[in-house]
This record gives sequence, C-alpha cells and structure tokens, in this order.
Amino acid sequence: MPPAALIARSLLRSAARPGPAPRGLTSGPPQSPLGTAESVVGFVAVFAAIFGPAGWVLAHLNDYKQRE
Repeated sequence: MPPAALIARSLLRSAARPGPAPRGLTSGPPQSPLGTAESVVGFVAVFAAIFGPAGWVLAHLNDYKQRE
C-alpha cells in the first residue's frame, strides 16, 4: 500500500469512530462556589450590557427623529 494511502487511512480512522467527541467539560458542583458579591457584579454587568444601549437609544429618540 502506498504511503499516502496509509496516512489517509490513519487520519480517517479516528474521524470514523463512533461516539461523542471529548469536550473537556465535567458536571457536578463547582469547586469553589461563587459569593454574593461576585453574583451581584455579574448581574450588574449583564444588566448594563443589555439595558444600557437600549436606554441610550430611548433617551435620544427625539434627537434621532430631528435628523430627518
């Protein structure tokens, strides 16, 4: 068998194996639980990222209307 065929066969053999691919994720409880302060900081960051731009647009809606 030519060397190119052997290389292709070895590369395709791992791709043809059935089963889920390993992802490196594990389930279970966290190794170090989050504190209250960390949770509050996370919620505030998400709130600001979502509602900040929407609030800016709503606050300047009249400016956008006057540009026409």
